[in-house]
Amino acid sequence: MRLPASVSKILPDSELSAARAQLSQDQFDQEYECSFDAAIMGAFYGQEMRQAQDEGRIRELPFDVDAPVYSAWDLGYRDDTAVWFYQVVRGEIRVMDYYAVSGASIEDIAQVVTDKGYRYTKHYLPHDARAKTLASGGKSIVEQLAAHLGGISKLAIVPEIGIQDGIQAVRMVLPKCYFDPSCEEGLEALRQYQREYDEDKKAFRQNPRHDWCSHPADAFRMLAVAYRQEARDQTPPKGKTLQTITLDELWEYDTHQHRGERI
Repeated sequence: MRLPASVSKILPDSELSAARAQLSQDQFDQEYECSFDAAIMGAFYGQEMRQAQDEGRIRELPFDVDAPVYSAWDLGYRDDTAVWFYQVVRGEIRVMDYYAVSGASIEDIAQVVTDKGYRYTKHYLPHDARAKTLASGGKSIVEQLAAHLGGISKLAIVPEIGIQDGIQAVRMVLPKCYFDPSCEEGLEALRQYQREYDEDKKAFRQNPRHDWCSHPADAFRMLAVAYRQEARDQTPPKGKTLQTITLDELWEYDTHQHRGERI
């Protein structure tokens, strides 16, 4: 049985208000709202992930065969790779699949992505995918993947906006996201992605802690930044737009406007 204070009403509102004033939101949720996720202190997306769970946005998702599929990648050191697969349907970001691997070659990763059978519109890669390496014969990761994933037109480099701005982008898109339970490993990484802890100052730093959560979280950051960029590119410009007309239409308009002057 789970009885958070907001439901049981055992504690008076005055006592809860006093507790809110003294505790952080995570501490309050842990102590009074029976939240197990809140125990992850310093988590970047703790509140957003709890909202996704509470609002029923983690559930089996229908696959829209008519909607295109996108993927968002992080390619880390030691060949660690994380990939999120998603569709955008009527303003909803439907995150339907997740894949992570360590030590696999580019060819093997591309084969897994291809074998999923999705109709991909774009694969979003981090900015360092442009770097060329001697081990691959002087080819960048973009060039290597292009040979396996339908050509260079299927690939896009996500703008580098900085980690903190990218984290804020994730916070802004998470309320639009729905997750399939098959993404559980990636979801757990988002829940546990947290700040570094400064032992001397007994406080959390702004920088993320580098651990197993880093690659899934960085890949999701690519998703968020790419989604916002696409939405921005599709927004019509503000102000008046020019309209083209034929010479005959212009003559008809001019005649109508000056008819009264000639009478």
